Amino acid sequence: MATLPIQVQPGDVISSELMNAILDALAQLQGTPGGTQTVPNLFGAFLSEARAIIQQPSRQLALGFTYDVGGAAIDPLAQANANLIVLNQNPPADARVAPGTPVNLVVSLSSVVNPNPGGDPPTISRTETAGGTITTSFAVGGTLVLVGTNFNATASQNTVTFNNVPAASVTPDPADPTRRLQIVVPAGIPGAPVNGGDPPLSNVSLRVLTPNGTPAVTTVTVTAPMAAQPTISSIAPLTQFEGSNITITGTNFTAAAQVRIRNVVAAIVSTTPTTIVATVPDFPDIIAGPPVAASVVVSITGFGDAAFAGTFRVRGN
Repeated sequence: MATLPIQVQPGDVISSELMNAILDALAQLQGTPGGTQTVPNLFGAFLSEARAIIQQPSRQLALGFTYDVGGAAIDPLAQANANLIVLNQNPPADARVAPGTPVNLVVSLSSVVNPNPGGDPPTISRTETAGGTITTSFAVGGTLVLVGTNFNATASQNTVTFNNVPAASVTPDPADPTRRLQIVVPAGIPGAPVNGGDPPLSNVSLRVLTPNGTPAVTTVTVTAPMAAQPTISSIAPLTQFEGSNITITGTNFTAAAQVRIRNVVAAIVSTTPTTIVATVPDFPDIIAGPPVAASVVVSITGFGDAAFAGTFRVRGN
């Protein structure tokens, strides 16, 4: 049985300093589920080493997000990233946290271009709206999110077609580029609706192909375009601190618009038909230092979603 490294004798006065020392010693002895865990110092370690340390069963911690100093998401399991150096972490070293707490890492820039980890073919697990609702029905000109694995982090390396018609645009989700693609449904799909009220076209073959040559295929239903479908043309500034405002410029915005940054609802300061001023939320996993790439989506119930096709980044405070 472990004992406290502090001796208290009868008649001793329990000062605030002594009480803090006792509490500190107790915390160090806690290691069972329900107690607190001490976060290890990972600064300077290789990513492979840091991952192994975090995942030691006795530590009862989890590996959280991993980004490089340029803000790009990093696959911690890819062999090409094994020797990246840990430059920052959150929670910090020696912090005491609850069991199961994720430890987020910032690592050095990779010298190896590895946008499609392992060169494996892409897979498709589901389709969603840009706002995160799982569905297989999407309007012409609307944005759908393809969720799967092994997409290419370089937009041009993902060839996406609808019944062999190229997508209007394809953008990897900046927060998870190899597992989420933001795709705009094109006009001109044979048999697809053109005007409001036209019947939908079902069983449209949605196909994604990466440079490894093996496509992944699913089917969706394409519905008529919406007259007031929101769009996003720009965001200013493109890098902003948590708690500060950004201006989203586009079309068809209304007072009912909702803005989500990294899938977290942002407070809206003002709205016009072409601009929305919104406040960047606070994110517990974003620490002060390099900015982190983040998705930005405008959703209007009944009129669809719009995802920003550029790269917006959040700076921690």
